[in-house]
Amino acid sequence: MNTISRRNWVKGMALATLGSVVFTDLKAANAPSIQWSADQDQLLQAWIGVIIPESSIPGAVSLGVPAYVKVMLRDCYEPATSTTLMKVLAALPSIEKVSESEKEQLFFQIEQGKQGADAQKAMATLKGLTIRGYMTTEYVMVNHQNYVMAPGFFNGCEPLKK
Repeated sequence: MNTISRRNWVKGMALATLGSVVFTDLKAANAPSIQWSADQDQLLQAWIGVIIPESSIPGAVSLGVPAYVKVMLRDCYEPATSTTLMKVLAALPSIEKVSESEKEQLFFQIEQGKQGADAQKAMATLKGLTIRGYMTTEYVMVNHQNYVMAPGFFNGCEPLKK
């Protein structure tokens, strides 16, 4: 009967765990990146512009939210989610020559599920990413949420109270 010492067992388990972590990390690093064509990029920007349009304050498109959405979809979501979103955006009617009220009407129809469950889920994802990206831009944080990078400033010229 062959027995294994505790030291050899722990060493073997550590190597197996390390190997599985490294293999998983290498597999994730080599995952194919989702490529956005110019048409898909324009369509994404148009829908993001519908969600948070330009007004007296900058809208989502002018603050760079489409780039944030693409990075989040590429790095934080499954490739199937990005692919589904691309397919849903491509299947929707063109909104470039449509008035703002008609764009909003179409968006509300999608949100209510009248264009299908995939479209509803994809638009919910897009809406969530757009709002998160917009609310975390420097413009919104500094001008509307009174964000201060380093709160509690030190003023060394104050007299000491005894």
